[in-house]
Amino acid sequence: MFLSLFGSFTQLAHRPSIVALQDPLVYRGKLPSFNLFTVFSPPTTRGCNPRVAFYVYGSFLATVSLLPRFFGRGDVMALDLFTPDGFFNPSTTGFTIINSYSTKGRSNNTRSVPRDIIFPSSPLPTLTLGDLNIHHPTADPLRTFKEDEIATSTPYFDRATDLGFSLLNTLGVFTRFSMSLIGRPGVLDLAFPCPLLAPYFTEWSDRLPSTESDHIPILLRFEAPLFRASPPNPKLGPDRLALLGILPESYGHLASSPPPYHALPRHLVHHQPRQGYVGIRAAHPTEEGHLSIQALVV
Repeated sequence: MFLSLFGSFTQLAHRPSIVALQDPLVYRGKLPSFNLFTVFSPPTTRGCNPRVAFYVYGSFLATVSLLPRFFGRGDVMALDLFTPDGFFNPSTTGFTIINSYSTKGRSNNTRSVPRDIIFPSSPLPTLTLGDLNIHHPTADPLRTFKEDEIATSTPYFDRATDLGFSLLNTLGVFTRFSMSLIGRPGVLDLAFPCPLLAPYFTEWSDRLPSTESDHIPILLRFEAPLFRASPPNPKLGPDRLALLGILPESYGHLASSPPPYHALPRHLVHHQPRQGYVGIRAAHPTEEGHLSIQALVV
């Protein structure tokens, strides 16, 4: 599945800037690598593998400051991205993406990732996405719902509504198909932008080739009118620590305030061996000179 997914990018006009995976393949505590992409994931702790991961395209990575943010768990993480001029809104230089894989909690009516983590109150443009494993009429209006499905999903959708998050999915378009072909398909993979980000959404697409998974890959596209692709700094080399490093959880408090636009101190950075060194190249601009930011949800 992993190779077929990344191989399908050759059919796109531009590779996705960011790929968000849920329940990724992990072998001996490590995620697979792919040429030109750098992987970020929660650290493996107490024998628990990460359940989410981000793969960031190298040329895009070379033009931003990036801080991975963890929550002391393997089923959710965030990327905080910063540029001197910002991406969307001139009032902020940052942009946050939250990736979650929420599974059954302690009861049938609960899920593992709390809704206040999935839908935070933040001054930054925020995109939250992932496999939330909840069924709700807003996303799948033709489904016949059970009482426990409504009881499970309503608190999440109420939280999203209260904070102004909107659903990007094309209503009723299935994102998961049963491998046995017996059960009804569902809409489990969801994407929500906050009000600051929603005006810049341009596309939700399910037309990538199949990856042999029971979930279909989804392509999201946002136009970032303030973002300019700048040439890489040759002095930084291919191992720019601020971009390729992964902070240990003990430094998670650093993400509470935007980091400055420069490399992080070396003693704060933890490397995952053989998982993320790529060539740094200038990002490919669109005809207008802006970068089209894409995120892939699998």
